[in-house]
Amino acid sequence: MTAMRRTPPFFQNPEFRPEDIHTPPRGELTVLRAGLRRVSGTFTYGPDNDGTGIPQFSGTEPKGATETTRQRILVYITSHPGTHLRQVSRELALAMGDVQYHVHRLERDGEVTSMRRGFYRFFFPSTLFGERQRDVLAVLTLDTPRELLLAIVENPGSSQEELARVVGVSQPTASWHLRRLADLGIVLRDKSGRSAIHTLTGTSPLEIATFIRNYHPTSWERWSGRLADIFISYSAEEDAGAEQ
Repeated sequence: MTAMRRTPPFFQNPEFRPEDIHTPPRGELTVLRAGLRRVSGTFTYGPDNDGTGIPQFSGTEPKGATETTRQRILVYITSHPGTHLRQVSRELALAMGDVQYHVHRLERDGEVTSMRRGFYRFFFPSTLFGERQRDVLAVLTLDTPRELLLAIVENPGSSQEELARVVGVSQPTASWHLRRLADLGIVLRDKSGRSAIHTLTGTSPLEIATFIRNYHPTSWERWSGRLADIFISYSAEEDAGAEQ
């Protein structure tokens, strides 16, 4: 007894006529995939391979288009070390799935490296930064931790209450981020007094100012008046130390 082929729901229309179906020919075709990208590949059919099954398409993007997208992502990561997937997707106007695919390939090929901190995975060009520098760059990518860190650079020894007020966040929010910065070894919380005070450790104001100037121009514009003085001051100290 021959098993009956199940009729797909869209074929149950009483006005449907089998001769209205246009079955694509076997062979090479160019079709439009999601996102209106042209892709070349081959149509095949079901297990019978008799042309009566549901046609399935298998293919790949043109190599040039793939490499162009991947190169754009690599250039962005190189110029924004410590970025994360959502930021790449937003800034380059790419679908998250595309970003994940290309970043995975870049990491597999040794072009970029990554690390997970909290809710995010951060990406860096390979071989350019040590682990401690990557931690600092990852912090500078996120708005609230970056602003807290810059407030500490500007006024070392600030309390949690003072930092929350300067940055414009609630004290619980400031406390959560400051604890995380302390766990990373970037900020030292001294609780010897009535309230904890916060200073830098494991990095320097000059390093932070340099990273902001090179990789976060928008923040540099807002903080340039204050950070420029720090940058010049610490640069002069380093130059004086090198001459001795």
